Amino acid sequence: MRALTTSLVFAILLAQHAANASVKFDWQDDFSHAEQTKLQTWIEDTVAGVEALVGPYPFDLHIRMYRKDGAREPVPWANTIRGDAQGVNFHVDPLFSLNEFRSDWTASHELSHLIFPYLGRSASWFSEGFASFMQYQVMMATRDLTSDEAIERYLSRLNRASSDYPYHSSPFSDAAPKLREAGKYPVMYWGGAAYFLQVDEKLRNSSDQSLISVLGSYLQCCRQDRKNLDTLVRDLDRLSNSTIFSDCLTRFRTEPGFPAYDMLESE
Repeated sequence: MRALTTSLVFAILLAQHAANASVKFDWQDDFSHAEQTKLQTWIEDTVAGVEALVGPYPFDLHIRMYRKDGAREPVPWANTIRGDAQGVNFHVDPLFSLNEFRSDWTASHELSHLIFPYLGRSASWFSEGFASFMQYQVMMATRDLTSDEAIERYLSRLNRASSDYPYHSSPFSDAAPKLREAGKYPVMYWGGAAYFLQVDEKLRNSSDQSLISVLGSYLQCCRQDRKNLDTLVRDLDRLSNSTIFSDCLTRFRTEPGFPAYDMLESE
C-alpha cells in the first residue's frame, strides 16, 4: 500500500516541528528528573511525528502524567482530554526504557485522536478507527516502524478483527454499538480503520492526493469547529474536491459484513 511509504522529508519535518510543538506537561504524581526527561522525549518525539504528517496542531497540547508502578507494559491506560483544553492523560510505568515507550503505540494513537474533534459516542467506530489507522503512520514517521512492519501489523489486526466479526448480515456502522457492548473493542477499532485504508486508496487512485494530505488541510482550516460525523465528512469531501469520504461512509452504513481491506493483501 503506497500510503505506508516513508521518506527523508519525515525526518526533516520531525526536526522542524519538534522545536515548534506547544506541549505542556502536568505531573500528577512524583517522577524523578530522569523519568520526566525520558517521558518528555517520548511525547515530544511522538507529537513531532504527528505534525510531520499533518502539520502543527492549532492549539496547545496538555499532557497529564500519572504513575503506575509494576505495570506489565509502559502505558497500561491513556485517554484524551477534550473541552477547552486538548490533550491526553497517560498512566505510565516510568521504569520501562525509552525504547520500550517508543515501541508502544499508545501515544501515537491518543495524540492522533486530537486531529479530529470529539464526534460523540455514536461515532466511536470512526474515531477509534481513525486513531488505529494513524498509530502506525505516526510510528513510521518517527522511524519506530518500517513500512513492511506497519503493513504486517495492519494485516495482523485486521485479519484477527475480521475473523471475530459476528454480524455478517449487518452494516459495520450498525454493528459497531453491539461490538462495543460485547467488549469486542479491537473488532470495532480495526473495522473502523478499514474505512481510512479504503479512503486513502481511492484518493491515491483518483488524484494526486492522499488521506494524509487532506488531513493536513483539515487540521489548519477546520479543526477548531465543532462537528458531528456527517459535517466532518462533508468538510473532508470539500477539501479533497471529491465525494470519496461520504461515499465510503455510505458503504459502511449500508453494505453488510466486515469492511474490505484487500488493498493491503495485494501488496
